[in-house]
Order: sequence, then structure tokens, then C-alpha cells
Amino acid sequence: MTANRNINWIKKHMCSIAWMIMLSFYGFLLLLVAYGNHSDSIFFHYLLSGKILLLNIAPVLIAALFIFSISGSYFISFFLSTSAATGFCLANYYKICFRDDPILFEDLLLIREASVMAGNYDFFVNWRIVVILLGWFVGNIFIFLFCREKIKSVKLKMRILMVGFLLSILFSFLYQSDTIYTSIGTDAFWEPTEYAVSRGGLYPFLHSIYNENEKIPENYNSQNIQNLLSEYPESDIPSDRKVNIIALMREAYVDFSAFNINGLDCSEYDIYHEIKVSSYTGRLVTNIFAGGTVDTERCFLTGAYKLKNYRKNTNSYVWYLRQQGYTTEGSHPFFQRMYNRRNINQYLGFEKYRYYEDDFEYLSSEYYPEDRILFSEIYNDFQKSKENGKPCFSFSVNVQSHGPYSTNSYRNGSKEYLTGNYSDECKYAMNNYMNITMEQDRELKIFLDALAADQEPVVFILFSDHLPWMGNGNSFYSEMGIEFQTETEAGFYDYYATEYLIWANAAAKEILENSFTGNGPTISPCYLMNEVFKQCGWKGPAYMQAMNEIEQIFPVITTNDRCVADGLFTDTIPENRIETMQALESLNYYWRNNFLYP
Repeated sequence: MTANRNINWIKKHMCSIAWMIMLSFYGFLLLLVAYGNHSDSIFFHYLLSGKILLLNIAPVLIAALFIFSISGSYFISFFLSTSAATGFCLANYYKICFRDDPILFEDLLLIREASVMAGNYDFFVNWRIVVILLGWFVGNIFIFLFCREKIKSVKLKMRILMVGFLLSILFSFLYQSDTIYTSIGTDAFWEPTEYAVSRGGLYPFLHSIYNENEKIPENYNSQNIQNLLSEYPESDIPSDRKVNIIALMREAYVDFSAFNINGLDCSEYDIYHEIKVSSYTGRLVTNIFAGGTVDTERCFLTGAYKLKNYRKNTNSYVWYLRQQGYTTEGSHPFFQRMYNRRNINQYLGFEKYRYYEDDFEYLSSEYYPEDRILFSEIYNDFQKSKENGKPCFSFSVNVQSHGPYSTNSYRNGSKEYLTGNYSDECKYAMNNYMNITMEQDRELKIFLDALAADQEPVVFILFSDHLPWMGNGNSFYSEMGIEFQTETEAGFYDYYATEYLIWANAAAKEILENSFTGNGPTISPCYLMNEVFKQCGWKGPAYMQAMNEIEQIFPVITTNDRCVADGLFTDTIPENRIETMQALESLNYYWRNNFLYP
């Protein structure tokens, strides 16, 4: 009897069972296009994660439940839910292939820009797209032929609606959880796009609904910020004081001679020290340590002390210089997908940017192309930029010194800089690092000598993003006697501070009537361009002028719950400066989210 009852139940609900199976299978099938043109290993990563499968299939099922509760039709609900999912997933697939960037929630606000951009690409069809479309067609035909039954009972429809509603609430908690989102990933996919697509197509989009939007500061009022900015009239750079600006951010460069490490030969830092003497230099307190390069980079370019998820044109000093008639270009001899530079550098105003792909890959056989090549190409690009009669703003990021540094062998022809009673792993890593950075300094000197001899006025900015990686848990630092006590002011600076140098050739010094030497203040990266403009005698945009005022109070402001307020290092904003801090937060938010340049 029980067996017959089960068989009868299955027969009675055959349409529902087939409908659910087909929806689930199609939701799974859509994962074929979720990772765009990235490695097929990502698809196998999906297969090994039940959570990824569930969180990408569930949206199709839940959407179908809602439609079914209204229409009572298996076919209509299947057709509409799978059509919507297919449209999204194919759009996401093409965006990854063309822009190496998945669709996130914020992109829905950019439909107009996306439609214009779509006209610039040649769409294609491959076997994965054919499988998806064929699966959609076959699935709809199957449901149409074998699930023709319609539900008319209002009570049953309400029950189905309630199930869909409860599931949507449950999954909304799952989709917004950062803990779940990070836990189902893998270290194999650490680049921004791969980090997202390794979690599927629909799931990252739904997660972004809760996590991509920037939090509005407390007491934020856009009109108040507009009124504040109106107090600082936009200032153009005088035509007779325009000079070329070349900036370089070095990966993980640090002057280890300042740490007094026993057994470390620091004699070759003399090159760097000579450059410092002929520069205006100060300490740069970053938000990061041994990783997160792009934080320091983009704080410098935008003048904001914290970053956002850039999905469209965003205010920056690059855009200001471009408006002032500068060409804006740069180089990073590594993959353009790293930190999504391919797209974000355009959003920040760069007209031209060179990467490893189709460029530096032909100039070097090294995985991390050498600085001698980078410096040579920066100088060549500068020479070419003279032909258009416009001043140049160039910003580059090197990669040769990127960690980790080998802990089991020395580089060919390397010199031993660190000796003494240290572990072999520590000496390998440190000596490999020192060999690279000392080589960088020699190439930097050659580069600056070329700029010094150039008749065109040039101001050069040099800084580093963060300290280098030195063993898991900073173990090599500990071996060398460097203990980062970040709760103290000195320890905090040891951990987070690098240096900046602002150098000028003779032609620039003459035009700007400044020696470009001396000691500058200790600042956060968001103020570095301010210091450049001050040395050049330029006022800059209204935002920069407003930030100059705030810099006098908060010269160091970090995302690590530390700041310097009125000369005092503190983890608590003084009561009399809370309004200033709120003004800083609001000003930064307005600058990041209200694009001002045509």
C-alpha cells in the first residue's frame, strides 16, 4: 500500500517534479558562461562546491516560484524565469570577455553608458553559448509538451507564493553574508575578476546588491558640500607654469638602513640617499602592509583617503590635469586584470595605459619585467609626448620587486647583503629582495640623470605602496629584530610608513622658482598630490583646496583606526574635531560619487 501511495504521489506531482528538475539543471547549465574567458578550472571549482551550485541555482527557482504563483502555468514560469536568467548570464559573459569585469548591481545604474559601449565590440557565438541557448530551447519545449497542466486554485497559489517569499527571505540573508561569500572561495582566484567569477554569475551579482554600495557618511548633505566647495574657486594651472609630471609608485620599496639590522650591508642605499638629498621628501603613512598595492595608488590619484568600488568615471587629479590640457598616460608591466586596472584607470582619467599584454611581454622574458625596461619605456613615452605640444602627466607602477621573494634559492649573480645567524629562508628572502631593490635604485639613477639633462621641465614623484612581505606572520622581520608594536606611534609608523620624494630638473626649478629640496610633512597618500601642487605653486581644483585645509588638522588619516589630529597621534577623534572629521568623510564621499568633469 505504501509503495502504491508513493507511486500515486509521484504521478500526481510529476509535472512539478519535472519542472523543478529542469529549472535546477538549467540553473546549473548557466554556470558554463559564468566565468567568461577565464580558466576552465573555475567551472570544476563550481562542481566541487555545493554552496556555489545552490546559491547560483536558487535565484532561477525562486523567480519561477513567484511567476508560477501568479500564472499557475509551468510553461510561463519556466519561460520567463529562464529567459531573464539567460539574458543576464549572457550579458555578464560578454562583459567579462570584453572588459574582464562581471556585472555587479551598481552597473544597473549605467545602462545608457553600457548600451553605447556595446556598439564598440563584435559579439560572437561559441560552443558554450550554443549549449546555453539549446538548453533553454529544449527545456522550454519539454515543459510546454509535458507540463501543460495549470494550477487554478487560489489557495494553492497563495501557498506557493508564501514558499517563494520565505525562500527569498532565507536566501537574502545568505546572499548578503560576507562570511559565506569569502568562505566558499579559494586562494587560486585572488584577482578581482576571478575572485568574483569563481563564485558563479548570479551569486556575485546578488551579493553585490548588499555589499557594493558605499555607505553614506553620518549627517551627509550634498548641498552643504557644494556650498563648501564654492568657497574655493576652481583654479587653472597658469600656462607659463605648466611642467611635465612623472610619478612612479614602487612595489614594496623600503629603506632598510633605517632599521639598523645586524649583518645587513646597506652601503648601496647611498644612491637612494643621494636622490633624497636633492629632493623634497617626507614620510607617507599608508593604509596597508605587504599587500593591497592599489590602495596607496588610488588614494594618490584621487585624493580620497579610502577607496570605493569604481564602476564608472570618478573624480581624480588625473581628470583635473587632463582638463588642464595634459596628456594622461602610464605603464604597469603586469597583467591589466590586476586590480581591474584595465577598466579603472580609464574611469580615473587615463587616456593611455600600457600593460604586460601585447606590450611589455615582447620587451622582457621575465614574469615580473625589469625596471630597466620600465624606466626606458617611461622615458621614451615622455619623449613621444612632446610631439603633441602638450604637457604630460605620467603615472607608472613597477612590478619587478613584487613579492613573495624566494626562500630556497638566490637569484642568479646575486650579492649577499644579509649575513649572520639567521635562518636560511630569511637570508634567501631578504637577499633576493635587496638584490632587486638595489638594482632598481641603479636604474632609477640612470633615469633621473636623463631627466636632469632634458630641456623640458619635469617634476618627478617617487613613493612606495607598502613594506615588503617577509615571511608568514612577519617571521623574517622578527628574526631581524623588527617587532611591529602597532599600538605605539613609533611601531605604527614602522609598520605602515614608506617615503615620498618630489624631485625636479633644472628647467622645472627655474620655471617654478623652487629648489624642490627639504623635509616635507608626514602625510597620508591622499595628500601627496597636494604636496606636489604646493611645491609647484599651483592651487588646483576646489576639492584639493578644501583638503589642504583639512590636512592642517588631520595630516594622517587612515582606515586602521589611527590618525594624527592637531599633531597628536591618536585612535580617538578629539571631540572638538568630530565635525571636521565628518566634513572630511562627506567631502570624500561627494568627490567619489559626483563626477565633475565633462
